[in-house]
Amino acid sequence: MRIDPTDASDATLWRQRGFSLPEVLIAALLFAVSLLGLLQYHQVLLQSFQRQWQYRQAWSLAHQHLEVFAASGRLDAGLPPLAPGWRRETSLSSPQPACQRLVVRIQTPQQQWAELSRWYCMRQ
Repeated sequence: MRIDPTDASDATLWRQRGFSLPEVLIAALLFAVSLLGLLQYHQVLLQSFQRQWQYRQAWSLAHQHLEVFAASGRLDAGLPPLAPGWRRETSLSSPQPACQRLVVRIQTPQQQWAELSRWYCMRQ
């Protein structure tokens, strides 16, 4: 069946076929805004995962430092160098004659700190 746009009865059918240009433009705009929102959400999610991963790495490095000190008794024994942007701080104090307290602080590239401490006491 072919529609003739000059026929008065078929003119109504001719005008109602498909979407108008403003409808298509509005739909495209809504799609673009939705897509931008999803992309921004994805970016925030990735940054959050990276921050969480770095924080877990910092705790792991601090724990590793404590274990190396427990095994060797030295602060600098066998520790791998840190990646650029990471920082390690250690402090060893002896508040009691037979005990030492080691505090290890690791800073991630996103300025998060992980701090672990452990007491090492000599048996008498």
